[in-house]
Amino acid sequence: MTHFDRRSVLAATLALAMGCAGLAASDALAEADYPTRPITMLVGYGAGGQTDLVARATAHVMSDKLGQPVNVVNKPGVGGAVAARELKRAAPDGYTVLFNSNAMINLAPFLMKNAYFAPDEFDYAGMITAFQLAIAAPKDAPFDDIAGYVAWAEKNPGSSAAALAPEARLYINEIVKKTGIKVNIVPVQSGSEMINALLGGQVMVAYSGGIHYRYPDQLKTIAATTTFRHPSAPDVPTIEEQGYPLGMDTRTTLMLPKGTPQAVIDKLTAALKACAGDPNFKKVTDAADIPIQYLDAAAATKEMIDSTAKNKAIVEAAGVVAK
Repeated sequence: MTHFDRRSVLAATLALAMGCAGLAASDALAEADYPTRPITMLVGYGAGGQTDLVARATAHVMSDKLGQPVNVVNKPGVGGAVAARELKRAAPDGYTVLFNSNAMINLAPFLMKNAYFAPDEFDYAGMITAFQLAIAAPKDAPFDDIAGYVAWAEKNPGSSAAALAPEARLYINEIVKKTGIKVNIVPVQSGSEMINALLGGQVMVAYSGGIHYRYPDQLKTIAATTTFRHPSAPDVPTIEEQGYPLGMDTRTTLMLPKGTPQAVIDKLTAALKACAGDPNFKKVTDAADIPIQYLDAAAATKEMIDSTAKNKAIVEAAGVVAK
């Protein structure tokens, strides 16, 4: 190689290195300035539901904190899977995020074949609220806990229980397997249909996503199916406290494309945290009986991994096969 050739190669290498350094500096500057334009917040459910309600309240607070609009776009389908697929196609730059129930990851894959996301397929900015999942009954039911319900059901074989989703059947079926009571499971298509079945006396118990708390004079909780007691019914023991190791939590989660820069995650986490102390956000959640349980990015990631492993074990032990 001639002296001239060596100098040409050296110059080209130096130029390439400087170009890469320039790109890295440009990326770092972009992350430091983030956000410089509106953010799209996908929601994996239709407008008007609990997740959508919290998402819109969250977007409002985050817009103020970040100084850019956070625009909610509903992409319903398969419990959030439609929106999640769109998120996976998005650039990991913080301008497309997903606000969704974490059940899409920590439970749905074990119940539905077409829902197959794993915890490590996304990054997480945090979690903000929890669902008060429970077994509910009419206020005047002659029992206040699972043991009381079982004793009643033994004297009233063939009574009915409403089930909206596969996890609802799981809870009822596990109680039946342990106690031998005879129960007819009545399928319902929506939360409102479940409420009407309880209020109308068609069923004696039902699995609820928390909507029953809107009817405090007519309905009650006999077991929190979460790992924590509910703020709306703090005296009612969890299902695990009542002898059934079936507690599973569902939380609203701010999800990001895998590979989102840590600086961007940190800013989104700080904006999400602001919701927990915002009085207007609290008004929205209080009105719908939705507890605020903020987790930062690291805690949310751990919760997603741990709850996925726990829920998988529960579903497999129950013998449930994904359909």
